Amino acid sequence: MRRVLFLAIVLCLIGPKTALPAKNPGKLAVKAAMVTEYGSGRVLFTQDPDKRIAPASITKVMTMYLVFDLVSSGKASFADKVRVSRRADVTGGSTMNLRTGEVVSLDELMRGMAVASGNDAAVAVAEHFGGVPAWVERMNRKARELGMTATTFKTPNGLPAPGQLTTARDLMKLAVSYLRHYPQSLRYHSATEINHCGAVHGNTNRLLGTCEGVDGLKTGYVGSSGYNIIATAKRGDTRVIAVILGGRSKQVRNRETERILNASFSGAVSTMLAATDGPGQDDEPAAPVKIKRSRAGRHAKALRVAEADHGRAKIGAKRGASARLDAHDGSVKKTRHKASATKATKAASPAKAKKHKKSGTSSR
Repeated sequence: MRRVLFLAIVLCLIGPKTALPAKNPGKLAVKAAMVTEYGSGRVLFTQDPDKRIAPASITKVMTMYLVFDLVSSGKASFADKVRVSRRADVTGGSTMNLRTGEVVSLDELMRGMAVASGNDAAVAVAEHFGGVPAWVERMNRKARELGMTATTFKTPNGLPAPGQLTTARDLMKLAVSYLRHYPQSLRYHSATEINHCGAVHGNTNRLLGTCEGVDGLKTGYVGSSGYNIIATAKRGDTRVIAVILGGRSKQVRNRETERILNASFSGAVSTMLAATDGPGQDDEPAAPVKIKRSRAGRHAKALRVAEADHGRAKIGAKRGASARLDAHDGSVKKTRHKASATKATKAASPAKAKKHKKSGTSSR
């Protein structure tokens, strides 16, 4: 009975590593996605397109859309001057570094939203056209007009707010209509940097210049959603729009967006997904653990396997500096354990531990 219990405990310890990760056929490593061929309107790919997710700074596309509407109707001009309020100045998150009392053009605020993802710029725009509450109400009316039935805006910039949610399908409706009515908007979204009062801001859309044909639109991040993007690319006479929501990092979001764009242009979406099912490039596949049993010492072997596996799991769960730090910490503990044999080693061990701790902190 004791042997059975012992083996059960060992198997529980190593269980998560004994099987290969389950495949997720036809899925990108994000929460939701939708890809459309702009000209024909043909949907090329969907993944949980109706899952409600916080839009984050993609919200600024709606704010920019409304500015274009006002300019198009003659109610505003991109040359209009906007005085920056303290409320805009102190707005948190990404910023174009506006200052209280500063006077800037509406054109400059548009560039600030598109390139630097300036939350302050969005507030300045909203206040210029009647105040934030009235502007948000206008945003939601426009959303209803576009058929964005699962979307609710609460801020002009996408900063976290309870109930501010959208879907990949709704954001696709927004992007298609925006580009159809105002294709000239890409002059803002394709700019790689802006310079405001001596401060240079790079475009938050890192696919510009790195993924063939990408010339807009907008990125976004809040903790509740993860990393989002609406990206559009044109190759030859074909334009594709991709909405990717909920990447666990910027790198994953950008990688998955580029993968699905490339596959969409080549007409090989299903082939691409099938070829990359299973662990993502950022994930380390776990090899099955085999426990060899023999008549003599089988308990000791099982325990050694469990301990070795536990050590691998501890280091494998992290990357780069964090993994190296765990490896250093492990070696320090072993050194301390062996050092208890002699007084000389006891004196050396704390010094080594201190050295490792210092290098670990600097690597973070």
